[in-house]
Amino acid sequence: MKEQVFSYYEALGEDAARETARFFLHFPAGYDFNALDEKTKSAFLSENKRVNTALLHALFAGYLMEKHQKGHLISARHSETFGRFAQAELGALKQEQVFLALLDTQLDLISWEVVFVGTLTEVSTSPREIFQRALQQNAYAMIMAHNHPSGNVQPSEEDRAFTSRLVDLGERLGLPLIDSFVVTKKAYWSMAEEEGPLAEKS
Repeated sequence: MKEQVFSYYEALGEDAARETARFFLHFPAGYDFNALDEKTKSAFLSENKRVNTALLHALFAGYLMEKHQKGHLISARHSETFGRFAQAELGALKQEQVFLALLDTQLDLISWEVVFVGTLTEVSTSPREIFQRALQQNAYAMIMAHNHPSGNVQPSEEDRAFTSRLVDLGERLGLPLIDSFVVTKKAYWSMAEEEGPLAEKS
């Protein structure tokens, strides 16, 4: 990042070495710009208000672009790709957790968030919470994924019953659940892969 900051100041005809040094006094390496507080912002802007204001705007724009691109790196069009992603995200967790993937019309990921955290062996889930989040995000479709800390990748009867309930509710609301994953450290299990499209399973 140091080279980019230096180039920015240099392109504006500033003393690039001096301004870059000032920048890293306020924002050391590894600083999280999401945590930018008013005191740090004001101190930085006071050094060179016009130029530094533009730099902060550019950094924020870069953050938004990166966030947007990351969301579209994962697609649900191929269950194996998504299964490996979910396995990497959840497989090593010590407690059972349920994550919800919300998808756009191209089946690209627009949101990936934990909706429930349980114990070592079980989790209590609510369809109301799941559909509430999906509707708030204006999602086109959903995928549910949860981990089994025991290492057994096969779904339980409770897992199957809950998935069937979500499929039924999703069809009624026009917000389909297109897959349900169980993951462990070493493997993933996809209901759509193993048993066919969920839309046929209500």
